[in-house]
Amino acid sequence: MSTHLFTAAAALHPARDGYALAYGSHATRPRPASDLALLYTGTAPLPAARLARLIDGVKRLHADHGLDIDEEVAFTSKLYATTREIENAARLGGFEGVTDYATPVGDPDALNSPRFKARLLLNALTTPHVFLTGDVHGYRRHVAVAERGAALLALRITGAGKIPLARAAHALLSSPEGLTEKHFLGYRHETHLHAVLHRGLLHLAQEGQVRIDRDTITWRAT
Repeated sequence: MSTHLFTAAAALHPARDGYALAYGSHATRPRPASDLALLYTGTAPLPAARLARLIDGVKRLHADHGLDIDEEVAFTSKLYATTREIENAARLGGFEGVTDYATPVGDPDALNSPRFKARLLLNALTTPHVFLTGDVHGYRRHVAVAERGAALLALRITGAGKIPLARAAHALLSSPEGLTEKHFLGYRHETHLHAVLHRGLLHLAQEGQVRIDRDTITWRAT
């Protein structure tokens, strides 16, 4: 079903630029009725009428394929993003001034805020996903800056000093209180996350922000 489902989702892309991708369980091992997490992007905001049509199309897609719909975060918040929003997410705009990284489960205002949208965008680009259609060069650029952002986030949570790569990955996988996956930062695939962090750290090393010696990172917080 995935190939047909992805083709149908790609056909809904509402912008002449940007790209679309699928993430979440359908990018890895979908359960038969699990919802299809989608992200559509473009350089400009969508007019309200076009966003409404996109949402209607995505809901019909779910109904036609017998999929559950997850609206804990509203489609108006999570389904479409501009280039500016993605760049803000990669700069960790979703974490400015944050000391508690737990997902605000049960708080609709927080879940549908611009800050939490930035967290979702970073997660979508740095967890397993499937490119559906659109500007592949822009997509690759966004993935690269998001991976840099994920690496920087891991370092900020872990703290300055000499940090093993495995410890940096663990900082994104689990909170000190033991929160994981959707209750924390949404990461669950440790092997994929290691690869993401390695690429992101290489970007930071090229900028002179970190030094990498095998699997140990030296970082001085600025």
